[in-house]
Amino acid sequence: MRRSGAETHMRGGAHAVALSWLACGLGVCALVATQVQAADEKGLILRLETLAGKSDTRKSRTVTLHVPKGQSPSPFLRSSDFTARWEGKLLLEKRSRLVFHLEGTGEAKLRIDDDLIVSAIGTPSESKRLSSGEHDIVVEYQPPVGDDATLRLLWEGRDFSKEPIDPEVFRHDGSDAALEGSTALRRGRSLVAQKRCGSCHSSGTEELMPELLLKGPSLDGIGGRLRHGWLTRWILDPRKVRPQSHMPAVFRGEGAEEKAAHVAAYLSAGSDPRGADPLPEKERVEKGGAIFRQQNCISCHTLAETGEGQRIGLGGVGMKFHPEALAKFLQDPAKFHQGTRMPAFGFDEEEALSVASFLRSLGAKTDSQPLKGDASKGRVLAQSAGCFNCHEREGEQKESLTEIGLFDLTSSECSEVGYELSSEMAAELRAFLTAESGQDSLAQFIPAEYAERQYQELRCNACHTRDGEDSLRSNFLEEVSRLGTSDGKVDEAKPAGLAGPPPLDHLGFKLKLDWRTRLFAGEIQPKVRRWLPDRMPAFHSRSSNLALGFSYAAGRSGLDRSPKVLDTEKVGVGRAMTGVEAGLSCGACHSIGDKAAIAVFEGEGPNLRASGERLTPDYFHLWMNDPPRVWPGTIMPKYALDGKTPLTQYYDGDSRKQFEAILQYLRSLSKNQNNEKNP
Repeated sequence: MRRSGAETHMRGGAHAVALSWLACGLGVCALVATQVQAADEKGLILRLETLAGKSDTRKSRTVTLHVPKGQSPSPFLRSSDFTARWEGKLLLEKRSRLVFHLEGTGEAKLRIDDDLIVSAIGTPSESKRLSSGEHDIVVEYQPPVGDDATLRLLWEGRDFSKEPIDPEVFRHDGSDAALEGSTALRRGRSLVAQKRCGSCHSSGTEELMPELLLKGPSLDGIGGRLRHGWLTRWILDPRKVRPQSHMPAVFRGEGAEEKAAHVAAYLSAGSDPRGADPLPEKERVEKGGAIFRQQNCISCHTLAETGEGQRIGLGGVGMKFHPEALAKFLQDPAKFHQGTRMPAFGFDEEEALSVASFLRSLGAKTDSQPLKGDASKGRVLAQSAGCFNCHEREGEQKESLTEIGLFDLTSSECSEVGYELSSEMAAELRAFLTAESGQDSLAQFIPAEYAERQYQELRCNACHTRDGEDSLRSNFLEEVSRLGTSDGKVDEAKPAGLAGPPPLDHLGFKLKLDWRTRLFAGEIQPKVRRWLPDRMPAFHSRSSNLALGFSYAAGRSGLDRSPKVLDTEKVGVGRAMTGVEAGLSCGACHSIGDKAAIAVFEGEGPNLRASGERLTPDYFHLWMNDPPRVWPGTIMPKYALDGKTPLTQYYDGDSRKQFEAILQYLRSLSKNQNNEKNP
């Protein structure tokens, strides 16, 4: 949630009333320091310790925690009996008077500059004047016995009501020794999953780390999807084809290329050899390029063959896929690879064919005279090399290649295959494999940590902002500037059409858990913000764990505790308040159920029918109280000032009661509606 003094835009008749009501000024107090010591990093240090004296340290965006009863807060701690301590710096741009709150279960204290500010959960602090600059901050937490461990730190100021503290204001010492050590362990743990070390070396434990449970690419029918020449080059040296690849070079030394060709021949056996590839149609190439640009594919890919950094190159995709297979892959990337990071964008057949045509136009289409191989020799080689330990293929089984257990390894270098680990990666993998808690950690699923790993792995910041950091989309636009724009032109007179996808600062409690899960699974159709050209991609295999993890990371269980029975009186007041004549004119810019927006001013808003089912009550009130503060740049106006709105005929202008009535009305609209088809 970035702080901004952005101009508040008003819409319609009721908006003019709101403008008069708020004429005293709505400048939002920026609480982020403009200058930060170079050695400091965003976030706080979270130190965890069990009653047995075991400890772990990790970075935390803010002071939030949710750990279900009986579970551990860390993959490196087995016990559910723990204490937690957040520490770091609080940075304020200017002198501010603030009130702090601790919410949750158990016991907690907040100290700022060694002064006890909050002594107990549920007891807000006195109004505290803090000078500009940095302040030491410490939160100590003791979870309850026999219950979920939950904690959240919030604040309020003169110009804003109670809200989660903006992660932008926290800093910590990135060179902290304990933090560096635990970070290395976590990277080593992730490497074990990425490199699929457990496919050949038994971990000796029941693996619950989600990344370990995702299947590798299926080899069934692969010859009908991928070209023989590309398969040969890939098997020979994956990292030469794609520098970001986690697959090792299986064959090395003399005869390696011939062996790779044999395996490629076996994998391709029985597939349709295909005729000459049809040339991409110009119209489809142009349409596919427009879709590629529109969906911000350039933030995760390059148009060159080799890629750059974490971006995967697409210039050689014509040498990889058969044309029809490429289009089908774009429609369902996870069909043959459950663990793929490539999401589904919901392309229909024509869209997929267009994008495939564009990709095929980027570079070389076929290999020149690929090396041929012997399929019978290839099967023997594939079995002996352990290909089916990581990949599935009908009729093949996993082979026991070694009796050495994963945590009995004495080296991070594999003697059988070439991973080309950097010295840093080798050190992190070695540190994990020799750590006392390494083996047990693979049997732990910590949802909050999983969500943060996946936020980075799936490059959510390619399209979304978070914690004041811009999305990646603007970094690479020049690379696709030559590509055509979409048919749906944006009306520049309506700023809402120019806004990008929503920020993710409050994702963990903005959307209800069930809705968020369905959103990640691609089940919310049509999309809520129908005017946005961007599509929310679907991550089918990760949706449930990812949705749960974001809730836990926000210090929430995700359980919907909204009253099931609606208050008919409040529903009536809420209906009146959304009206044009004596309300906030919500229906001017928002469709409400089957009623279309009647007088869109600067941009249409989402249909409000699904809001009651989609948004959590806490987020709804946070948003309604001050939309520009929650999403800087939004054209949604602010109606409340000091807890009052100009509509005094309802609850004497009490904004909290009024907004709750609106929420009850929206929930009544959502009830018994088919929201997947009518969001």
